[in-house]
Amino acid sequence: MKLVACPNCHAQYDVSEHEASTLSCACGTAFSATPPPAKDAAVTRCAACGALVVDDATACSYCQATVVRRPEPTGPVCPECYARNPRRARHCTACGIAFLPQPVRLRAEPLSCPVCADARLTARQLGGLWVEECPMCLGLWAPGDVMDRLVDRIRERRRRDGATPVGGSTRDRRAAWQAKVAYRRCPECRGTMQRRNFAHRSGVIVDWCGSHGTWLDAHEMEDIAGFVLGGGLEQGAKDASTQRWSLPADPGRTAAILAAEQLLAEERARRSARGSGFDFETQGAWRGIGDFLSQLLKA
Repeated sequence: MKLVACPNCHAQYDVSEHEASTLSCACGTAFSATPPPAKDAAVTRCAACGALVVDDATACSYCQATVVRRPEPTGPVCPECYARNPRRARHCTACGIAFLPQPVRLRAEPLSCPVCADARLTARQLGGLWVEECPMCLGLWAPGDVMDRLVDRIRERRRRDGATPVGGSTRDRRAAWQAKVAYRRCPECRGTMQRRNFAHRSGVIVDWCGSHGTWLDAHEMEDIAGFVLGGGLEQGAKDASTQRWSLPADPGRTAAILAAEQLLAEERARRSARGSGFDFETQGAWRGIGDFLSQLLKA
């Protein structure tokens, strides 16, 4: 990981695969894409959580991570204080800032809103990370893995402060319910995005492009934050798969699942229109797309 930071807003970018000599930040500032030279500095912070560590500590008293006193030469260099850090460090061991590189913006022109015709998305910071917002519908585009990073930060706040939203984990939903299912197009590639229930059981349906990012309608980020702060990722989870919220970036698998979902929607509408009386909700106790396709091929 080779980090640089915007001199204006201090947003971080990983330029390991960035070939140009300059970089344009979401705030509009153009700056050098050359990583700063490394320097050795005293270890005063935990590389895993950023907590203070005493001079002779071998493990962090907060998260129990091992304190590395002599980082490898290949570790990340802090873009703010230039200190050399251990490989896979999440915080600078000298100044304590979190390493949160954001996706490099590859295009200068604004993105189009997937909901509002002729509306253009504008950059704004959310939790220290850049997202794109529609000024008309207030929907948010979280590029790359920014959505996962925002959830990580909310989870960290819950662990640190024991925070819960007003009204507990059963707080009222703020995002509007969608009366009609609509498949939206990715602002980056214009491909059809998948619809996903965040964490499988939150009831917040987000639109996801496996290659470029996640779209959230107005107030869906607040609903997700309330779900996470209220312990929604942990409550009732029986195994690791039910606690997973991130969506793997696998374009091939994404396209296959999306095609199956669209086939399901089209077949449901076709059978309903011709009045076949076939009950898509109860026939065969379908558990997913695979069960539907198996039944459909037998018809």
